[in-house]
Amino acid sequence: MAIALQQAERGRGRTTPNPVVGAVVVTSDGVIAGRGHHEAAGGPHAEVRALADAGARARGATLYCTLEPCCHWGRTGPCTERIVEAGVARVVAAVEDPNPRVAGRGFRYLRERGV
Repeated sequence: MAIALQQAERGRGRTTPNPVVGAVVVTSDGVIAGRGHHEAAGGPHAEVRALADAGARARGATLYCTLEPCCHWGRTGPCTERIVEAGVARVVAAVEDPNPRVAGRGFRYLRERGV
């Protein structure tokens, strides 16, 4: 999670009105397979960038992220769908997203799909 927090800092000052978010994909062997951060509002979210960086190594891995993954459409698609499609086995998030469009729904979406 410390690395995810460091990743989040890379977007500070450029993501408004969105929060800074970082993510790290870690394989079952404990190897960092992908890293990502939200660079700018309207761009890919941290989770999507980390999954892209990890590629096929995301299957069966754990995704550490600083904020609950989004589950709604806005300027980008839902991160939760991408997480499930990538085959991530587990998600560890530092905090639940206070945005009323998410607020626990991202976690529920993932749990209902076995993540």
